[in-house]
Amino acid sequence: MKISLSELEPFKEICRKICLNIPESYAWKWDQKRKMAAVVLDEEDAEMVFYPLFKEFRNHWNFSSINEAAEAVNEYIHTEYGLMPGQVFFTSHMVCNLVLGVAWWPWGNSDKVSMRVGIIPINKTLSDDFVYNCLTQWLKITSQ
Repeated sequence: MKISLSELEPFKEICRKICLNIPESYAWKWDQKRKMAAVVLDEEDAEMVFYPLFKEFRNHWNFSSINEAAEAVNEYIHTEYGLMPGQVFFTSHMVCNLVLGVAWWPWGNSDKVSMRVGIIPINKTLSDDFVYNCLTQWLKITSQ
């Protein structure tokens, strides 16, 4: 069954809200390896972006809590990323067997944070083009 963009309006709205505190000087890029939208934030701007994620996402997972996630989400995060101390993965409610996810990765001793946004399929397959088209529209990705 084909998913329409209108069915994913809740994800679009979450993306709009999480972008409100991102200064215009930052640009979203496409992370081809992980099939996610990515932005790298300076530490001084990251805090303003980080805290609203707790409001917009139903769940958040860290190094010690990831095993409590739903099996499909846990498997996806372990397969694609893994979580190290200090990293957080946020997940939305499910829509059409899809979950919107945000990976929050501070850069160790650096003053940067990577934030990646993606769509996690739950018991279904999803084309890379569909994910790219959704996230490009919602986050205004500027380059691949």
